Amino acid sequence: MFRKHFLLLVLFFIFSSCDDKPKSSTKIEELLPANTVWLAEVNDWEELQEKKSQSRVFEILSAFEELAKFQNHLQFLSKPQAKDSLQNLLQSSEIYLANVLAGADRYHWLGIIISSQKSAERLFKRYNQAEKLEYAGKELYYLPLNEELGFYLHRGEDYYLVSSDRITIESAIRQKASSTQVAEFDGLKNIRNSRNTKAPLNFYLKLDQWPDYLASISKTKTSFPAKMGDWLLLDIESEKHDLIATGLLNHPQSEAYFPQSLTELRSDQIEAQKLIPINLAYWLHFSVGNAGQYQRAYESYLEKDDRLKEHQEILSKLPTNAPDLLRGIIDSELGCFQAGRAQNHAYDFAYFNVRDIELAEQSLESLADSNFIEGYRGHVIRKLSAMNLLPRVYGLAFEAFHQPYYLIHKDFVILGNELAALKVVLNDILDQKTLDRSDSYLNLSNQLSGKAQIQVLYGIPEWLPNQRGLLNTKLSTEIEELQDSLQNLRWGILQLRAGKDRSFISAMVREEKPIEEKIVRQWTVQLDGQPVNTPQFLRNHNNQKLDIALQDQDHKLYLISRKGEVYWQKSLDGPIMGDIRQIDIYRNNKLQMVFNTENKLWVVDRLGRNVEGFPIDLAEKATAPVGVFNYDQARNYRLVVPCGKMLYNYDVEGKKVKGWNFKKAAAKIVSEPQFFSVAGKDIIVCLSEDGKLYQLNRRGEERFMVDEKIEELKTSFYLKAGETLKESELVAGSNSGKMYVINPEGKTDAIYLDESHPADHLIYFEGRYIFSDGPDLFVKDDQRPFDVSLEDDISVKPKAMILNNRFYVAAFSAKAEEIRLFNQEGDLVDGFPVFAQGPFDMGSLNRDKSLNIVSYSSDGTVICYRLR
Repeated sequence: MFRKHFLLLVLFFIFSSCDDKPKSSTKIEELLPANTVWLAEVNDWEELQEKKSQSRVFEILSAFEELAKFQNHLQFLSKPQAKDSLQNLLQSSEIYLANVLAGADRYHWLGIIISSQKSAERLFKRYNQAEKLEYAGKELYYLPLNEELGFYLHRGEDYYLVSSDRITIESAIRQKASSTQVAEFDGLKNIRNSRNTKAPLNFYLKLDQWPDYLASISKTKTSFPAKMGDWLLLDIESEKHDLIATGLLNHPQSEAYFPQSLTELRSDQIEAQKLIPINLAYWLHFSVGNAGQYQRAYESYLEKDDRLKEHQEILSKLPTNAPDLLRGIIDSELGCFQAGRAQNHAYDFAYFNVRDIELAEQSLESLADSNFIEGYRGHVIRKLSAMNLLPRVYGLAFEAFHQPYYLIHKDFVILGNELAALKVVLNDILDQKTLDRSDSYLNLSNQLSGKAQIQVLYGIPEWLPNQRGLLNTKLSTEIEELQDSLQNLRWGILQLRAGKDRSFISAMVREEKPIEEKIVRQWTVQLDGQPVNTPQFLRNHNNQKLDIALQDQDHKLYLISRKGEVYWQKSLDGPIMGDIRQIDIYRNNKLQMVFNTENKLWVVDRLGRNVEGFPIDLAEKATAPVGVFNYDQARNYRLVVPCGKMLYNYDVEGKKVKGWNFKKAAAKIVSEPQFFSVAGKDIIVCLSEDGKLYQLNRRGEERFMVDEKIEELKTSFYLKAGETLKESELVAGSNSGKMYVINPEGKTDAIYLDESHPADHLIYFEGRYIFSDGPDLFVKDDQRPFDVSLEDDISVKPKAMILNNRFYVAAFSAKAEEIRLFNQEGDLVDGFPVFAQGPFDMGSLNRDKSLNIVSYSSDGTVICYRLR
């Protein structure tokens, strides 16, 4: 519970609240009740108010009832007749706000002003409508604000107490008279000496009180916070979109606290972010340098806390050697995270990296259930048989994992309680939908040190719905009612770097508005002739952005910048067949363009110049686009051109490749040769005019034979990768509207994706089948299927992409002269349809968060749209 609620609840109250202050004899430790949960100290009242008014984080949180109620009290204190006197008092006094237990599960705020100024007495006397009361021989005043709100006042010799609760005021009065008043807050006094007095606000959390406070608003209780230290100090700063906290966690050597087990451990940059899905809810990461060293330090901490024997007894319930086998394979990182949910039930995952993959496979297999094994996307999934192995060895952070499934991906072991959910996470990893690909997360984490033994990250929009079942009814209802505004709180992050008797803390909450999907026209450019074919985005190796290539009816090829500037135009001998490919011939990270016309094979550099040896005059007219193969990603390219019944294979010097043994086909080759590789096994696929499917090896020899000829088959293939090439499948559309699923060994199935809607145009993208039937567009997705329509028939294949972890699909209708873009919910994006008389390409020209669509009109105008 501590890790799940700490960040939000600290921030919930943080804003409820100078140098050269006059000296007073009373100390704050003398006034705080013993059951104080937290204390906020204001260093500069004016700066605090200014930053509060500019903070988007505070603006969002201020909608909570308790915070709104407190602000109502402050507004009364600032009423016009007292405003000037109050400002003088606040700027020249010590100002504190505390949260205090005032009864069974009842917590109230306590305002404390310490000032020796006599003007303060005159100010409080101005509230003359207050009712006079008495407690232990001391005067109290009750000041009603309205039928619902009011607060109590008490004036001492050089201090003033304010609260909406009488018991809270009385507790502070008793504390002032107590003989143990200062001793109870020695830890606070000690850590206050380390505060940053230039920060507008210092915040102190009494950790042994925090579990009871959490229990008052939730259905569970944990002692974990009390194991972290006695006091937490945070110096609070804010910017428009960020709430920033830095400070110290105090854990005296005289007592046992968990951070002491991390003190001597090296902390490195986090590698596990390449495993964590972008749509995470919560992530707890440990960077321990050396797992063996951490284990010894952890046991020393348990021994100091008189819990080592209990820990050893728990371990004894595991199979013999199970703890040693687990510890023996872990390297330096471990953690757990939540991502995805079903009916507000969050899916839990854990991970650790390994120092030897082969040893990890053997050790974990010996701990696995021998009756379960399954393959998925080239990975083996097993299930641990030992009950509660992770929590018994590594503690409560892993308490959710009883008998998890697991797989090994590269040098990490990933575990999950749900088999289907574990597969989804693997999909995210393989499809690069992970934090290391998120600019939003990287921008956040780069503002912190990164080298910490503990990092906690909250994806707040995904995390909040998981908490509603854990909170009391009132707070759960509030979160549900405020869900739309709380979605703008994107991230919460906390890092801890352990020291000998103190740990260093950095934390941040970031407001980041969800993407506003609205299309605008960004620029247009006029070409000499009418464009034909499809615009194509190409990578610019100079700035790592994207350019646009497009050909006109006079066979001129144009290269256009992302800003709409025409770099150059080049006359060709005919229309380009298929797509332009990019290669790095000289292996210097400078890219060239490869394409073919009917008569020539071209290689052109970024300045529009022919590369030496090109263009090549083809021996026969080309009957399909060139296939460009980068075997083993070694940049040893092969350019394979279908010319009639032959496939000609060229190297990047324009010479025919020796050892290419393709035998003349019985009919013309009519599809671009496509290269696929699975688990190190290769296949080259193309189709002849009579429906024969060729599946070739690198020498051009047939690797697999399909006896059946499929004359209706269309000419683009998609790979559904299995664990091996033989277990993989090729997917293609057909003239009848059926989808063909072809196993490389020869088995062929033909199915309708929708019985009543044969597929005119079909693509397979990120596990989704996307196809059209007339004006109708269908997305077959296990999670979010939908169908939509254009005004008239869809003319070419739809296009799909993932941007900012969101799925988009777009389609073009020549008859309707429109492009429509739909988001992952199936909603038409605001601003669509847009006008177009030709096909389009889409992507992020600036390679940022913006989506661009480039199309054209028949008069030669190229149009770039931008989605904000």
